[in-house]
Amino acid sequence: MGMPKCLNYLLLPVSQIVKSNKSPNDHSNHSLMMGALKNTYPPASLYNQIPFIHDMEHVAKTYADDLTYLRGLLTTHNMPPSVCVKLLHIHFHLHQGEVLAVRELDASPYGKIPFLEPVTSHTVGEVYGCNYIVDESGDLQAFEYTTIKGDANLAAYPAFVSDFCAAIVQRGLQYKFGLAINSGTAEIGSWMELDYPEKRATFLLPSHVPLPQNERLTWRKTITKFPRLTDEKSPNIQVPTHVHVEHTWGQRRDVDGEWPVDGVTTKNGLHLTGIPLEPDTAFYRVASAIAAAG
Repeated sequence: MGMPKCLNYLLLPVSQIVKSNKSPNDHSNHSLMMGALKNTYPPASLYNQIPFIHDMEHVAKTYADDLTYLRGLLTTHNMPPSVCVKLLHIHFHLHQGEVLAVRELDASPYGKIPFLEPVTSHTVGEVYGCNYIVDESGDLQAFEYTTIKGDANLAAYPAFVSDFCAAIVQRGLQYKFGLAINSGTAEIGSWMELDYPEKRATFLLPSHVPLPQNERLTWRKTITKFPRLTDEKSPNIQVPTHVHVEHTWGQRRDVDGEWPVDGVTTKNGLHLTGIPLEPDTAFYRVASAIAAAG
């Protein structure tokens, strides 16, 4: 059986899809069937319904059996290692007309740093879906994008998309788990995700880069991507790990009369959640490169 006609749009970058004559809401090609693949820009209202990361800390543990089943689908359908189950979350709300897109910043000597920031849909240029949610129609909708083309094309796996969407709907997981496609420098290796609130952005940092420490600062780490279970046991596959790092103070600590904001800030010098960054440290150099390029 040939690929459903609506999925052919996924062979094009998003910038070309949204310029086609097809309406993003035209479902005529797949009738009432769920499991179509939508790579057109969603409204900000859909994005803003996704829970914040600090509300998702216990979801993977609470729904462990469901997560195992979803990861099993990756194995059953022999999905590429770059395709993972995604813990759905956001960090900041979007304004109407905005989308989130990843670009890679040069943070020498640490190489490329993925930087996820809001851009307007008419200036974003050529991008590809990288994070997906099963929407209210039971279809797989891209909600975050990347400028780096990956090696996985979900349009080539319609049976998997259909089975995954059906499992999400039947198990009531629509605002808990979705899909992610890793690409570029983040396709392998271990990464920490940190906030950059001044730009409503986040960035990935190699996990070997030490973070500033303070005895009253508490770390909270949340795993956000889950690969195929078989890949974790294979010595021949480099499985990427992605963990969001959130910092909170054990007791109130005012900075210039304000409560410290989680993440990297640039007011009165570079800080991480109120901690001044020490020059000549690895994290300072990375944060400086991101601040200069961002």
